[in-house]
Amino acid sequence: MTDKIDTALSGEARERQRRRNFWRYFGLAMLASLVAGLVSGFASGAFLDGELPLWVPLLAGAIVLLGFVWFSFDYYRRIDELDLMDNLWANLIGIHIGVPVIGGWWFLSEIDLTRAPTGIEALFVFMASVGLAYGLRKLNFR
Repeated sequence: MTDKIDTALSGEARERQRRRNFWRYFGLAMLASLVAGLVSGFASGAFLDGELPLWVPLLAGAIVLLGFVWFSFDYYRRIDELDLMDNLWANLIGIHIGVPVIGGWWFLSEIDLTRAPTGIEALFVFMASVGLAYGLRKLNFR
C-alpha cells in the first residue's frame, strides 16, 4: 500500500480508514465526471449553434484528457497490490476478449455480412469485456 496511513491505528482501523478514503476519492471523481459531462453537453449544443469558437471544445477536450491521465495515475497509486493485480488482470482479459470480437465483427463487415463497428461500439465492447472480467475476478471465477 502506498498511502500514508497512521501506523498507531490497529490493522482493522487502518483498513477502514483506507477504504473510507478510497470511496471518498472515488465519489469525488464520479462527481467531477458528472459535472464535466453536464458542462460538455451544454457546451456541445452551444458549439453546434455557433455560439462557441472552435478552440473552446479543443481546450475542453485537452483538459478532460489530462484529467483522465492524472486520475488514472493517481488511482493506481492509491490502490493496494491486490486491487492493482485484479485491475491489470481484468484489463488483460478484456483486451483478449475485445480484440477477437471487434476483429471478427470487422471481418464480417469486410465480406458484407454486417456493417462495420463504430468507434463507440468498439469502446463499449472493450469496456464491457473489462468490466465483466473484473466482476468475475472479484467473484473468484478464475
